[in-house]
Amino acid sequence: MAKPPEPLAWVLPSAVLVVEADVVEVVATETPSTPGKAPPQVVRLQVRRVLRGTAEGVLEVRKPEGSYQLSAGNTGPFLVGAGQPGEILGRYGPDTWRLADIEAALRG
Repeated sequence: MAKPPEPLAWVLPSAVLVVEADVVEVVATETPSTPGKAPPQVVRLQVRRVLRGTAEGVLEVRKPEGSYQLSAGNTGPFLVGAGQPGEILGRYGPDTWRLADIEAALRG
């Protein structure tokens, strides 16, 4: 059984960047340390819209080991934490929270 996503209110404060973007390339896929988990990846995102922070063009981010795998063509809202590259937050990546919910939370 799949775990529910973390509450947005818990994760949003850790997001230094919130973008609506498309995965344009999977740059690297690592070996997962936990059997049955999707591997860590480094992906490039084509930024369509910035909701928090500063970004434009193509952004390289890291997807941690978890319950999902990204591929070119995946699209949606991405919450990104600090670091180089920044790490995608949320248990299910761009499918963790609805864009409308993120926009409402950012408005306060």
